[in-house]
Amino acid sequence: MTKEEALKAFAYMGAVWFGNSKQHFAFSAYDRFNGWNKLADKWKEEAEEEWDEAEEVLNRLVELGCKPADLQEAMKTVEFPFYDDPKQQIEADYQPSAIEEMSKLAAAFADDYVTQKLIYKWIEGEKEHMDWERQYLNYIDKLGYENFLIEIM
Repeated sequence: MTKEEALKAFAYMGAVWFGNSKQHFAFSAYDRFNGWNKLADKWKEEAEEEWDEAEEVLNRLVELGCKPADLQEAMKTVEFPFYDDPKQQIEADYQPSAIEEMSKLAAAFADDYVTQKLIYKWIEGEKEHMDWERQYLNYIDKLGYENFLIEIM
């Protein structure tokens, strides 16, 4: 991956986190309205973390010489579906491949310790994110969907 490709991928990551943040805030509000407070709290926590991560990406990109116009393309390319059903919310968000993609991106910044360190920090956060989603999906399998909905109230 060239440096230019790595910067585009890094900008895309920021756009993804901004989009995920908005999506997760919406999930949180909807789930809380329906009484699924445990899941609503989790989505809100994720939304806030993703907003912070997106801000870190954009700040770092500016430090690396990117201008707002350079980021425009990445910001336009990401769309996120919104689901009413908690199981669909979790299933759609569960993306284990993201860790592999982020690891490849970290390797592309081997000569940039600051950026690489940020990406490694985010990989750890992504692993935690995948863990709770996997745990909730396992609860659905073991408890049944209706019992899971009661459990997350």
